[in-house]
Amino acid sequence: MKYMIRVISIALLCIAAMPVFSQSEHDALLICGHRGGFYNLLPENSLTAIRYTVGNCALKPVVVEVDVRKSKDGTLYILHDEAVDRTTNGNGNITTLTDAYINSLKLKTSSGMLTDESVPAFRDVLMYAKSNNVVLMLDVKDDIWKDVISLVDEYDMARKCIALTFNPAVTAKVYSLSNVIAISFLAKDVESWNVIQKINIPHDNLVAYVTSATDVSLINIIHQLKISIIADASESMRNKAMLYSVEFYRSMIQKMKLNILITDFPVEVSKLLQQK
Repeated sequence: MKYMIRVISIALLCIAAMPVFSQSEHDALLICGHRGGFYNLLPENSLTAIRYTVGNCALKPVVVEVDVRKSKDGTLYILHDEAVDRTTNGNGNITTLTDAYINSLKLKTSSGMLTDESVPAFRDVLMYAKSNNVVLMLDVKDDIWKDVISLVDEYDMARKCIALTFNPAVTAKVYSLSNVIAISFLAKDVESWNVIQKINIPHDNLVAYVTSATDVSLINIIHQLKISIIADASESMRNKAMLYSVEFYRSMIQKMKLNILITDFPVEVSKLLQQK
């Protein structure tokens, strides 16, 4: 018997419109670059960081996580913070800023070095991802899902996007806007899983986001249902912005039965995992 594995089918859309995969392929691992990848000389959430990750990651296809916000003029941009202060040479909350002002700004690296790169529009990231077989993991920061899904559909990218949601109300809202896009839900315990099940979203549309606090019993249930599982290594937050050992990553992947590993250092982690 074969199963449709949502995350893998998104990544391999170029092969067929509705691919079907075996159990062995369900165990495949994809690497996701958090905010495009955290590199000292490259701004986070930038096209340069995304290109670097995609071009150098040892495991293909590549998944890239980006944060989406909307300007005062209604344009969608890639930006993590509410304000542009930390990551650009400007200031102010993006919801109060015009496109003209945002487009005049330049991105900074994590060390504060100013670059020549502009704040990327979500449209430009979608165009790049579509042309380079990149899967986008979307962390949408405000209630702008209708705008986001509309633009994703405009570029025919719904099958190559994963929508991050962290509460059942948002999970249900995203599914009401698209029955095609993969939807990640926060899997905390069996009770939280029961709430998600009541929304009646097909398992093919679901991706489980697990943490170190997620019950092992729930991970086993999700894995048995052939729902893909993702988790974040969060090196910048938990390990002083340094790589863990290869043993750490392999143990994390095995214990959590991961299909997608989110990391701040996708290039390095992908190469570590290829070591024998």
